[in-house]
Amino acid sequence: MTRQWLRQLTPDQDHPHHEPALSPATLTAMTAVLGPGPVGWAMQTADAMAAEVLEQVPEHGGGPAALATLRRCIESTVLAALRLLLTEAAGEGGTLPDEALESCREFARRGVGLDRVLRGVRLGHARLTQELTSAVERYVPAGEHLAELRRITEELFTHADTHASLMAESYIAERDRWRGSDEAARRQTIDDLLAARPVEPETATRRLRYDVTRTHLAAVLWCDDAVDPLPAAERLQHTATALARAVGTGPLLMIPAAGTLAWLWLHAPDDLAGLPDRARSRTDRAPGVHVALGPPAHGTAGMRRSHYGAREAQRVARLAPGDWLTDYREARLVALATADPEHARWFVHDLLGPLASDGARLRELRETLRVYLAEGRSLRAAAGALHVARNTVTYRVKRAEELLPTATTTGSTLELRLALELARALLG
Repeated sequence: MTRQWLRQLTPDQDHPHHEPALSPATLTAMTAVLGPGPVGWAMQTADAMAAEVLEQVPEHGGGPAALATLRRCIESTVLAALRLLLTEAAGEGGTLPDEALESCREFARRGVGLDRVLRGVRLGHARLTQELTSAVERYVPAGEHLAELRRITEELFTHADTHASLMAESYIAERDRWRGSDEAARRQTIDDLLAARPVEPETATRRLRYDVTRTHLAAVLWCDDAVDPLPAAERLQHTATALARAVGTGPLLMIPAAGTLAWLWLHAPDDLAGLPDRARSRTDRAPGVHVALGPPAHGTAGMRRSHYGAREAQRVARLAPGDWLTDYREARLVALATADPEHARWFVHDLLGPLASDGARLRELRETLRVYLAEGRSLRAAAGALHVARNTVTYRVKRAEELLPTATTTGSTLELRLALELARALLG
C-alpha cells in the first residue's frame, strides 16, 4: 500500500521561498516520481528548515557557496524522506543522498564540530516531522489521524536516526582523511595568510608549491547551475588553467573553498595594461563558470590584499549578474559604496527619486545619463559609447533630468554620478 495522500501536498502560495538549490535535472527526475505538488512542497519545507538550522546553528553557513551546499543537502534529504514515505520502502533509507554527503564532507573540511553538524540534522528532522504532522491533519481522514501519525513518526524517527549515523560516519572519515592530507596543510597556510598571521615565506612557498614572495593576482571562481556533464570541480580547474594561460603567467595556486567555489592566485604578468580585456577575450572558460579578479599586490600581504579585492568583486558581481568576469578595479567604487547595501539603496532612491523606479525605459534613461556624465557631458562621446544618435542622447538626458528631484539637479554632480553607478548594480 502507498500513502497517496502525500501526492496531494502542495506549497503554500502565501509563503514565497527561495529558488531551489538542486539542479533542474534532479528536480525533473524527482517530479517524475513524486509529482510537481509534492516537490514544490518539499522545496518550501526545505527552505524553512534551512532558515531554522542557520538561525540555531550559524556555523552551517559561511558564504553563498556554503549556503547553497547546505540547501542542496536539505532539499535532497526532504525529497528522499518523501519518496521513502510514499512508497513505504523501508530498505531505501540506508544511504545518504549525494548532496548530503557533499555537505557533510564540507563541514569536516571547514572544521565545523560534529556535535554542531548533528544538531543541525536533529533540527531539520524535527521541522520536517512538524510539517508532515500538519499535512496529515489536512489530508488524512479524521478517523485515521492517530494511526497515520504514529506510523509517520516511527518511520521518520528511524530515518532520522539512520541519517544521523551515516552523517557521523561520513564526517569522521572525511575529517581523518583531511587532517592527514597535504591539502589540509596547504589550506592552513592559506588561512594563516588571509588572517594576517605571521607566515615564514620560505616555508609557505615550499608547502604551497607557489612562490609567495612575488606580485600576485588573486581570483575567485564559482559555478552556477549550467547543464554540463563535467563536475563543478573540473569546470573550475579548467577555467583556472585557461585564465592563467590567457594572462600569460606561470604556476598557479588553486584552493577549493566549497563545492562550487575556488580561490586562485597567479603571479601577475609584467604587462598589466588591458589585463581584464585580455582575460575576457582569451580565456576558454568552462560553461557556467564566473571569475572575479582582485588587484595585483606584492608578497604575502599582497596575496591577502588581492584575495579580498577579488571577493569584493565577486560580491558586486552577485549584486548585478552580467559579464562572466568582474575586475575589482572596475567595480571598486560600487564595492566600497555597497558595503552597507541597505544604506546604498536608500542613497540611490534619495538621489534619483522617480528615476530609480523599475522598468526597461527607466533603466535606459539612467544608463544614458550615467554615460553622458562619465563622458564629461559630451553628446558626441556618449552617443558613440551607447551606439545611438546624438539627438537620442539629448532627448534621454532631458527626460532623465526631468525625473530627478530638484535637490539633486542643484546639488553635487559627484553624488549623482555615484547614485547612477550604484543604480546600475543594485537596480539593473
